[in-house]
Amino acid sequence: MGRTDRPTSQLVAELRTRSRTTQEELARRLGVSFSTVNAWEAGRSEPQPRHRRRLEQMAAEFAEDDAGLKVLVVDDDPTDLRMLEALVADAGAVLGTPVVVTAESDAMRALITLGRLRPAVVFCDVIMPGLDGFELADRIADLAGFEVPRLVLVTAGRDPGIDEEAARRNLTVLGKPLVIGEIGAVLRDVLSSRPRAG
Repeated sequence: MGRTDRPTSQLVAELRTRSRTTQEELARRLGVSFSTVNAWEAGRSEPQPRHRRRLEQMAAEFAEDDAGLKVLVVDDDPTDLRMLEALVADAGAVLGTPVVVTAESDAMRALITLGRLRPAVVFCDVIMPGLDGFELADRIADLAGFEVPRLVLVTAGRDPGIDEEAARRNLTVLGKPLVIGEIGAVLRDVLSSRPRAG
């Protein structure tokens, strides 16, 4: 999906297939009308240069799917966030699978990133200002037309209330300090549940 020389009709069709979006949804994301996207895909017209650039950018983002397992890590503590990011990358290396790790320091930004990145796994701190890990889990579950990623909560405080809430939502909870083996086990589980190509 990285070629810039392909016809717009092919680019739009491939992009919609990869992102599982309708022409109406793609039109909303680009700020154009449905009929405009329809005309591009049918080969009846060409987009303005800025729209063509945006289509290419979106295609490049989806091409990253082939580059590795996408993982989003969320923690408001900068040290814990860097540690979690490093552990996920190291676990991917141990498993021999490329991992694309994106880090966010709060749940609201994580929600925005989630829509763009479409990660397979989200590791999220439980206790954060604003939206906490449970509220983020609920918001993710409510997203329409979205393949819900595997959500794993991480916390330094393992009180029974956290475990009960996690169990009610069918979520995994890992205690801090995290270890590479636990992270690797989650990644291995996600990889084994993915449909195989071919």
